[in-house]
Parts: sequence; structure tokens; C-alpha cells
Amino acid sequence: MAFTPNDPLFNEIDSTNLESVRKNVVWNNFFVGTPFLEKLRVAGVADPYLGGAGMTEGILYGRPQYAAVNPGQDLTITRQQIDTKLKFFPKMYAAWFPMDEWEMDDGSGQGGVINSGPAKIADIYTLYMEGLVMGLNTALEMDSFRHGQAASTTVSDNRIKASNGLDEALNNGIDTSLYGNRYTYYGGQVRNGNVGVALNVVPLYLGQQVTTGTAASPATSSPGQIDFGALIQLWSQAKETGGKPTLGITGVFGFKAIAIALDVYRRDVSNIKHDIKWDALDFNGVDIFADPLAPSAAAQNYIALGPNAGAAGNTNLVDGVGSNTTTIQYQTPQFTSLTTGGAVTVSPTTSGLPSNALIQPSEAVYFLEPESFKLRTTDKPGFDFGIRRTKLPYNVSIDAIMMRLGTNLYCCQPRHNSYAYGFTA
Repeated sequence: MAFTPNDPLFNEIDSTNLESVRKNVVWNNFFVGTPFLEKLRVAGVADPYLGGAGMTEGILYGRPQYAAVNPGQDLTITRQQIDTKLKFFPKMYAAWFPMDEWEMDDGSGQGGVINSGPAKIADIYTLYMEGLVMGLNTALEMDSFRHGQAASTTVSDNRIKASNGLDEALNNGIDTSLYGNRYTYYGGQVRNGNVGVALNVVPLYLGQQVTTGTAASPATSSPGQIDFGALIQLWSQAKETGGKPTLGITGVFGFKAIAIALDVYRRDVSNIKHDIKWDALDFNGVDIFADPLAPSAAAQNYIALGPNAGAAGNTNLVDGVGSNTTTIQYQTPQFTSLTTGGAVTVSPTTSGLPSNALIQPSEAVYFLEPESFKLRTTDKPGFDFGIRRTKLPYNVSIDAIMMRLGTNLYCCQPRHNSYAYGFTA
């Protein structure tokens, strides 16, 4: 239906009375608060990037030979490389908007003909600048759950511009990840090669077990439920490899599922009774937080996760490459035995992933050791939420404002962390 403007625009009541407006108050109906990056910053993972062709982290993956021996026994002394490095690259993020000096002022007092004086309820320039910061943090937060690799035979999507997030860090090159990918290398190092399993994390799949699928006619595996046993398995996997998980991250509906599961026992793992008034769940020293932007199948029903939600591009919450963290159905591959190479009906690891199955990852939960991560933001002010302003040629009032960030978030000890997916409440 066509829009018909009022004629006259204001009636007598509107034209003779002031409107009630709360000065300097603008309600935020777009961005949401996220605990993941905030908790990592609190844990002190920020490590300034001082420049260079890349970011390298030394890792130990082997040890000298040792054995019980007889007195006087001759030994064959050989040397095997036991250390190497991971290498990551800085990733650039930017947020921008056109600034019309006729409308707004940047604080210099040179502009803002319209947005000024007693009639100014809120400063438009300040709102946009805050929006740039929130936009960059949103992109980096969402990218933290995805990956930063190019597409390949085992990686379905190209995210080479994005940060090297959890999906590629917490993998073993054998099992499909939350997003259906298998990352055969991490930080430039090949998994399951000379470094063995030093970089491997086995995901825990909690969906229905099926064994009748084929590549041409896959079975369907529905999401399962998370319980006390699954949570203690996650804790055990991280502890077995020397990890000290203290941070739990899940989506809001993943949090709901975990809360319901623990409420069955009316306890946290410490056996302290609770009253369902949580800001976080304490599970054996792991504080589990609900992150609205964490991977989830249900979240898209409540917030505008782009690019397929909202009325226009900038009303959507998107990550650094224009997608999001919504989990979708994918088909698992035909898994093979690690010893014989023959086909097996379920992954040869302890992940529980079935072969040739359409699975719905649904909700996910991560048990993380914050100290094993690094957030490498450049020390150059121009690219640490720095502003660049460029004038548009021959335009009388409009400039382009760009906020820039050079950073990367990666994990130096992936096996100190664990995660599970494929569950719902």
C-alpha cells in the first residue's frame, strides 16, 4: 500500500505542544552483550603484535628418548626434532560510515548545522563512533567461533580474511567440526603428521547414533540432549592433556539445555543446591556463560543474524565475511579405520560422529583454558580502533569515516580445550 503523507503534516495538538523526549538517551535495540572476548581480555590474553610477516608461537611436540636399561648396555643415540612453531597472520577489520558535516560535528565545532544547539537530543557522531566499535567487536566475536582458512577439499567456505577461531583450533583433522569442516592443519602445521596428535582436539557429538547411512543415501541424526556425563567428559578431555579449563561458553539456548540438565540433579558439580538464579553455571571450576553470538540453531529466531534476517544489510548482525554463527545441517563423510583404512560406521576417534549422516549441530558448548589463547592486536594506533577520514572529491559536506583494527585471535595449546555439539533442550 502506498504511503500517504499527512496533510498538513502536524495537527493542532502536535504543532502547539512540545514532545516529551529524554535528552541524551538512545536505546540500543541492535547490538547484544557478549562474554567470550570480554572474559579472554580479563584473563590477560592480549599480546600486542609488534609487526613482522606473521605471528609465530613455539610449541613442544616431542621428547628425547628414554627407557629402562641394563648396566653397561649400548644405546643407539639419535636426535629427533621436538619443537617447532605455529604461524598466524594479522587480519584486518574495518567499519565505516559517511559523515555529512551539514548534519553532524566531529567535536571540532566546524560542522553540525542540524545536530546542534538546544534542539540536539543526542550527538549523532558519537552514536556512529560507538557503533563502529561495537561493529568491529561483533565481527571479531563471531569470527572467534569460526575459522580463518581458505576453502579446500575438507573446508567448505573461504574465510581467509577472518581471525583463526575455535572451529579450526579445536579439531583433529579427522572429525567434522561444528560447521562440517575438517582442518588438516593449524597455524601452518600439518595435523597427524610429524607433530602427531599434539594439536588435536576430539569434538564430542551428542546427537542420535545412526549406522545405516550411505554417501548417496545418508541417514538422519537428530540432536540429542546434554547431561552431567557429557559435561564431565568435556572436563576430563581437557584435564587429561594438561589443560585447566575455567571458562565455559555456550549460546543462550545451549545454556538453557545445560541448566535443565543440571537441575535434574538440583546441583552444580560441587553438589551445592541452586535456585536457578544464575549469571553463570559453575561446573567443577568451569564458569559457563551464555553468549548470545555463540554457535546456535535457535538464536536466529530472536536476533537478526544476517545475512538472511532483518530488513536491510546494516540491520543484520554479521561476522567479518558477512555470515554468522548459526548452525545448519550438514552431511558427515565416510569415516575410515585408523589402522586398516576400511570403512567404519562411526568415527574412529571417540567423537561419536556417525558416517554418512545428515546431522543438525544445533547447540554447542566449549570448555576453555583462557591462558592458552592470544589476542594479537597491533600496537599501531591507526589500526587499533584507529580512525581514518577521507574527503570525497568535489563534495561540499560529506567525508568517509573508517575505523580500522589489525588483530588475530588464536590458540597456542588447542588440546587444553574441549567442546561438544549436537544437543538441544
